Amino acid sequence: MQVVKLALDPETSVADLGAAVTADPALSLRVIALVNSAAFMLNHEVRDVQRAVGLLGTKGLRNLALSLVVSDMAPPTEGGNLLLANSIRRALAARAIGREQGVRQADEYFTAGLLLEIGLLSSANDDLDWVTSVAERPAAHRPVIERAAGRSPHPARGAMLVKDYALPEVTIDAIAHHHDEQPPEQPLARACWLAERFAGVFEGGDLVASKRAAVASAESVGISEEAAERILQELPAAVSESAAAFNRDLGEQPDIDALVEDANRSLVALNQNYEQVVRQLQSLIEEKELLEQQLRAANKQLAEEATTDALTGLPNKRALQRALNRDLARAARSDEPLSMLVIDVDHFKRFNDTFGHAVGDDVLRGVGELLPTCMRAGDYPARYGGEEFVVVLPSTDSAGARITAERIRVRLEAMRLANPEVPNVTASFGVATVQGRNAGARAQELFESADQALYAAKAGGRNRVCVAGVDTGSPAAAQVHAA
Repeated sequence: MQVVKLALDPETSVADLGAAVTADPALSLRVIALVNSAAFMLNHEVRDVQRAVGLLGTKGLRNLALSLVVSDMAPPTEGGNLLLANSIRRALAARAIGREQGVRQADEYFTAGLLLEIGLLSSANDDLDWVTSVAERPAAHRPVIERAAGRSPHPARGAMLVKDYALPEVTIDAIAHHHDEQPPEQPLARACWLAERFAGVFEGGDLVASKRAAVASAESVGISEEAAERILQELPAAVSESAAAFNRDLGEQPDIDALVEDANRSLVALNQNYEQVVRQLQSLIEEKELLEQQLRAANKQLAEEATTDALTGLPNKRALQRALNRDLARAARSDEPLSMLVIDVDHFKRFNDTFGHAVGDDVLRGVGELLPTCMRAGDYPARYGGEEFVVVLPSTDSAGARITAERIRVRLEAMRLANPEVPNVTASFGVATVQGRNAGARAQELFESADQALYAAKAGGRNRVCVAGVDTGSPAAAQVHAA
C-alpha cells in the first residue's frame, strides 16, 4: 500500500518508487518477472529493480501492487480461489468495456473492476465460510443477503476501505455504485456497473435471464449486443489465463455453453424459487427499515408531546425549566441580563363560567398563538399552567422586557375571538430581571420576583405591566432586579 500511495503522488520519482519496491522482496520479484514476461517482449533480460520500475511506470506499478493486495485477501483455498476468480472476472470485464468505450489505456478500468469485491474480500480472513457462502450466491442478490445478515453491503464497505488507500475519487465512486439499479453517469463507474452484470452471468442464478439482462444493460450504455456477446464469450478463458499473474491456478472456468449444458429443469425451478425467496427477503428488509423509520418518528413525537402543551402548542412547564436553566447558565457566563415575564389572563374564570370551557380553551389557544409572534427567535414562551404563561427573554434588561411585555399586552387586548359576544382578552404582566456571575443559581428568585410583580399588576387594576423592584417597591425584588 505504500507503493500505491507513492504512485498516486505526482511528486514521487522513479527512484522513490524503486526504493519502496526494493524494500519488499516479494514485490521486487513480481516486478522483474512481469517486465521479463511476454507482455513486454524485450530482447534482453532486466535484472535491476529500478529499470523494471521505469518500464512499468507509476500506473503499472500501482496496479501490480493493488493486484497483490487483492490476491493476499483471497486465501489459497477453494473458497479463496472463488473470491479471486470473481474479482478477476470483474477486472477483465471492466477493461474490455473500457476499450469498447474507446479508452486506449484501460488499466484504470482493470484496477477498479478488480476492487469491486474488496468489501467482501476484506472479511475473508476473519470469516471465510460466511464470505464464501455470499460469493456463491447470485451476484445481484449479495447486497440483500448482507443486509439480511445485519452487515453493511460490500459496495459501501469497499468504498470506505479504498478511501484509506488514497485512490482517485472516480475509483471510489465506481466501487460504491456498481450495484446501483441505474447506471452511473461517470464513464469508469458506468463500466464497472456493467462489468458487475457481465460477471453475474457466470455466478449463479438464472443464466438465461442474467445474460439477457447483461446484454440489455450493455445496450443501455452504448455497448452493442455483438460486443457484449463477444466479451461474455472471452471472459472465462481470460480469467484462467490471468490467474497466472497472481501466482494462482484457478482451473478452467466454464463458459456460457458449458453452464447452459449443466442447467436442467430442476435447477431452473430451484433458481426461480430462490429468486422468489430473495424478493420476499428484500420486501421484508424494506418493511423492517420502514418500521424502524416509523419507530423513530413515533419516539420523536413522544418526546415532543412530553415537552409540549397539547392545548396551546407551546412548550410546557417541564420544557420551560430546562430552557430557563440553560439560558441562566449562558447569562452567567456572558454576564448579560436575562428577564422573565409571567403573564396571567385576567378574569379567566369568567370565560369558563359564562361562555363555557370551549371558549376558555379558545382564549388559551389564542394567547398561545399570539405570544411567538411578539418576540425574537431566541426568546422562549411557554404555558406554565392554567391561565398562566411565562416568557424567558435572554440578553434583555428590565427596560427591554417592559417594552416586550407592553407589546404583548396591547396586541392581546386587540385580539378578537370567533364569538363576538366574548369580551376582549386582557392579561396582567410581572417582569423580573437578573444579571451577574451567579445568575445561573437564581431561577427560584427570578420566579418569585416576577410573581410578586404580577400580583402588583393585578392589585393595580389588571391589564398592566409591573416590573419587580421598580413598580412593586419590594426591597427583595429590587435586589434581584438590580443584581
